[in-house]
Amino acid sequence: MNILTIVKIAWRNLWRSKLRSSVVILSVIFGIVGGIIIIAMSYGLNMERMNNAVDTYLSHIQIHNKKFSDDFNLKHTIFNLSEIEEKINNDERVVSYSKRIILNGMLSNSNGSYGIQVKGVDPDQEVNVTNTYEKVIEGEYFKSSRDNTILVGKKLADRLNLKIKSKVVVTFQDENNNLTSLLYRVEGIFRSGNSRYDDANVFVRNSSIIKNLPNFSGFHEIPILLTDIELKDKVKSELIPFSDENIVESWDDISKDLAYANEMLAAVLYIFMMIILSGLSFGIVNTMLMAILERKKEIGMLMSIGMNRYKIFLMIGFETIFLTVVALPFGLLISYMLVEYYSVVGIDLSMVEAGLENFGVGTRLYFQLPTSDYYVVSGMVFVISLISSIFPSIRALKINPVEATKSI
Repeated sequence: MNILTIVKIAWRNLWRSKLRSSVVILSVIFGIVGGIIIIAMSYGLNMERMNNAVDTYLSHIQIHNKKFSDDFNLKHTIFNLSEIEEKINNDERVVSYSKRIILNGMLSNSNGSYGIQVKGVDPDQEVNVTNTYEKVIEGEYFKSSRDNTILVGKKLADRLNLKIKSKVVVTFQDENNNLTSLLYRVEGIFRSGNSRYDDANVFVRNSSIIKNLPNFSGFHEIPILLTDIELKDKVKSELIPFSDENIVESWDDISKDLAYANEMLAAVLYIFMMIILSGLSFGIVNTMLMAILERKKEIGMLMSIGMNRYKIFLMIGFETIFLTVVALPFGLLISYMLVEYYSVVGIDLSMVEAGLENFGVGTRLYFQLPTSDYYVVSGMVFVISLISSIFPSIRALKINPVEATKSI
């Protein structure tokens, strides 16, 4: 009896109890679909969080003065600014960049005070680097002819009861460490999708800071947007030699938590999928053990007429493997269709909007799943099926053919 014959026998044995086999196959299909959907949702949440951070405040690369990164002193501006700008302007990999003045200070009104970071920007440059202008939910994005207008986050506006045209005072230390206060009027309120960011950051025009600090010149931060996020390390390495006084950081250097989550996500999700499949394997093993007990006499007879233990082992093993092999293509196909559909349509999560904003994501979740993960899941299913086939096959080999055929 050759291997092909054993395969045929195993396939026919599988369908001798159609209901039982179908239930096991369906459970494997649902397990595969459920696992892949969870993976796709997790990837989608992580990508949404990362993209939102990059598009809103991180950009792909940022340049600062090293000393400014340590103490945020106003006088520590970027060195060799003209040479850096020349390099950036001549680099085809750079989509756009902006120059910012950063102030750490206190925003106050009649309702109280709150610590904030002021980003002094050129509105025309900033719209090419970040999407804050798209996030304005009340008022306008620097359309006023006045210099002393400010954009505040929604959470900060709620905290201090700020409305459009409300007056606020920004207090900070100037380059001589003297306290300076500037009066602004709220022109717009934005909601970035990250409530912690909205609570601690405001935007003003560069010109409003410069004209009130006649002895100050320069910029503290250059955010750079590239054609491809994967180019960040190469561009970063080329900008570092321009000055030992500056520090050039990519988004994952600035936001360690996002970078760590991105690195660990795949490993965690594979472990999660393995747990699901391992749980399903117990059901498969249990089903096959029941089948073996029901066919104890039959297996004993096969042994009695000369079918060796190796072939018995293979027969039971193939039956177990077929349960998952049959389910695998259906599970992958259904999963692929669902992932593709929800990667375009998304899932509305507005009912948990507040919690998502604390996490830094929007209210619509779009599924994401790399094609390579389908192959990984397929390999995991196949490995689990092989492992699941071992115990039932060994149990079948323990059947005593003499005892099994006594009642015949």
